[in-house]
Amino acid sequence: MRAKCPHRACAVRLADDIDGFRCRCHGSEFASDGTVQEGPADRDLTWLAVEVTSDGKLRVDPSREVPKGTYAPV
Repeated sequence: MRAKCPHRACAVRLADDIDGFRCRCHGSEFASDGTVQEGPADRDLTWLAVEVTSDGKLRVDPSREVPKGTYAPV
């Protein structure tokens, strides 16, 4: 997922007290799958395309958004 809050593009980080992420700017909270739980954000975190390279490394493509819940190659 893109680590930017859809509200104002502030960075989101793993939260210690919830099972998910929190925006440090305005307090929006997101579940571990990026679903918005508390605003002011009004939409989920954006999922990005990820692939395993031939040498076994993960590569995130920040230019390719995928539907939430996409776990299969696209």
